[in-house]
Amino acid sequence: MQTIRDIRHNQDGVVIPSGFTANGWSSVLSHEMNVLFQSMCLVVTEYETKAEMEKALDEIEALKGTFSEPVKEAFKSEADYEGYVNLLNRFKAFLKRSDYDYPTSRAEAIQLFVKWGLVLDKEDVWDVPVYPFPDASQLFKLSEVESLALAHVKLEALVHPIFSRLVMHLHERDENTFSMSKAEMKEILNTNDQMLAEVLIKLTPYMEEAIENILELPDDEKLNFTIVWERIYEDFLGQQFSSNVQ
Repeated sequence: MQTIRDIRHNQDGVVIPSGFTANGWSSVLSHEMNVLFQSMCLVVTEYETKAEMEKALDEIEALKGTFSEPVKEAFKSEADYEGYVNLLNRFKAFLKRSDYDYPTSRAEAIQLFVKWGLVLDKEDVWDVPVYPFPDASQLFKLSEVESLALAHVKLEALVHPIFSRLVMHLHERDENTFSMSKAEMKEILNTNDQMLAEVLIKLTPYMEEAIENILELPDDEKLNFTIVWERIYEDFLGQQFSSNVQ
């Protein structure tokens, strides 16, 4: 197993395992527990003992008041308060379905992380796994809709970096219209047929006109397409930044 403490000196900044998002945890955990996990990654990256890590957690502003009963006065409006309580209650019910109780303190939350394998308790120090990383779908009782949603999250985590490489390659050509075969794309991206198919599906909404039967076309046939860059700018950078690009 590879952990944050194994690799932290070879990395810049805080190490957040990619499996946390790819394996569904950022989608199934409450906001409080997401914040706590990222804080655990921070203190494991920066400190040497559990005592130092606990002191650092005490000083993180975003963790103050977490896992206590929410009070209306802490929210900007009653609607914000009710929205937060509704989300929290949904997550409590999600945990209860899998025979877990929602933590009432930071210490209880960390114990849950240890039980799920998100945090490693090595007595005098905490650590966090990087690879392999636990899969949320294997630890909770999921509805069919939840299972499909987590499967999509996992696929997106695999496809998105490859899709981004293709987008960057096309953008560097400083043009809108392209003529490329699947074989050329696979060579550029160093990927296989299955992953390229997912990338092409993801690319299609950004084409001026979709290519008919794109997945059935032979590898050596040229795909002629025009990219509408404004759509990519809006989705990846936010519409307000699109005028600052290119």
